[in-house]
Amino acid sequence: MFYLRDQVEENSKTGRKVFNFSQIIQNSYKKKQMTSIIKNFSRISAGLGFYFFASLLGSPNHAAANGCPTNPSLADFTNGSSCFITPEVYKVTFYEMGLCTSDPLASTTFQDNGNYASDYVIDESSCSASFINENGVTLDLASGGSQTLSGGTNLKPPTGSYGHAYVKIKNVFGLKGSYTVAGTPYYSKSVIQNGVFNGVSDTDEANYSEWEEKIVDFDKGSACEPVESNRLMAVSDTFNTGVTGTLKGLLASVSGGSYSGTTQANCGDSTRIFGVFSPTSPVVISEQTKGLEVSFTITERGISVFPGNNPYIVEFGSGPFTPKFQTF
Repeated sequence: MFYLRDQVEENSKTGRKVFNFSQIIQNSYKKKQMTSIIKNFSRISAGLGFYFFASLLGSPNHAAANGCPTNPSLADFTNGSSCFITPEVYKVTFYEMGLCTSDPLASTTFQDNGNYASDYVIDESSCSASFINENGVTLDLASGGSQTLSGGTNLKPPTGSYGHAYVKIKNVFGLKGSYTVAGTPYYSKSVIQNGVFNGVSDTDEANYSEWEEKIVDFDKGSACEPVESNRLMAVSDTFNTGVTGTLKGLLASVSGGSYSGTTQANCGDSTRIFGVFSPTSPVVISEQTKGLEVSFTITERGISVFPGNNPYIVEFGSGPFTPKFQTF
């Protein structure tokens, strides 16, 4: 059985609840100004079975977004850049997780400027699944407490050293959050813009609601970049502090159980994201290993906030998450 649990402590200075793990990474999608997501600290553990979760990515623009300032003036906000808040809702649908001895996205490579080259092949030949549910299991990572990844199959990978971990998730995220600017709370709600759902704001709390963001282009978010060669179907980043390692993500589709990357020409066809995290230190599975405990963060990371387009003062977006893990 897999379960997700948050460990929370109270900040003695602010009185706000914060998660007591080390801070994880940040990356972002860019939507106009910047649309991003990242998360709060949760913990997923495998009890009887085995499990690992990799993280997802955002754009090559190492988002300079940080935690949002408290109650900025309207001028400071509208003239500023995107920043991150802790979501009230952060839903992710998991289909499969596992460990690999070789990078399943080895043929997707990146340059320092964020450009990438890929044949869109996902090679799972060296991978061993630790959790499978073909129908998907949706969890709200912002809800706290323990949650079960149910209805699937838990598996223990063979004994060995694994330099990579992967995850298959739906490319649709359920999000909800609010942010105060110049003393006015702005609440998220969903609207259709240019044919896709986006997160905008409303000052009437009665309209406070969750919205779904479908990622079809890591640069534009819910819409495809008009210039095909500029579409961002894959992203990567390397992290040298906190949880160290390299993160990759590739938009994908699935047919007959087989995953394939989405090409620039087929932007909009994706139904999944295939994520790979290659930690600095490999995950070692021994005969004594009973499970793998994985932690995530979305505190002051789970939703991005950025100046909106008329008539919206504030708009909201989504972003990635990364793991910290240990065997037990």
